[in-house]
Amino acid sequence: MPITNYPDYMQPAGKAGQLSSYQDYTADTYAVEVKVPFGAAVQLNATGTAIKPIATGGTVIGIALAQNIHDWVEKKDDQNYPVGEPAPIVKRGRIFVVAGGDVINGQTVKVDPATQKFTIDGEIAINGAVFKSNASANQLVEIEINLP
Repeated sequence: MPITNYPDYMQPAGKAGQLSSYQDYTADTYAVEVKVPFGAAVQLNATGTAIKPIATGGTVIGIALAQNIHDWVEKKDDQNYPVGEPAPIVKRGRIFVVAGGDVINGQTVKVDPATQKFTIDGEIAINGAVFKSNASANQLVEIEINLP
């Protein structure tokens, strides 16, 4: 039976790093070297044994998947993966991220390492990634990523 009413099955966009579709996705798990926020583009460290947020000159290997529910009552700083924890990194699929400027459906995705936001004119291109919705700066936007 096909899904015809997605809100019955999928939560609305609520935070960066949240999957935007239950269609097939691929994620690898890596150890965290430097605190990684949910929905951040990440790169491998120099030895290839852990991840950290994307930096100038880095190569994006995926997007950090948000798996924990935030505790709004206690206002915890828990929207990230702390050092030493395992983190699932989405390599293929659709995921929500934070836009760093105006973006349009179909445009190629780049990341600005200074702000860690996704734009059309950032410093680091994510090969095989496109925006799948329109958004303005600091809004959640859906991207589709397809990395090896």
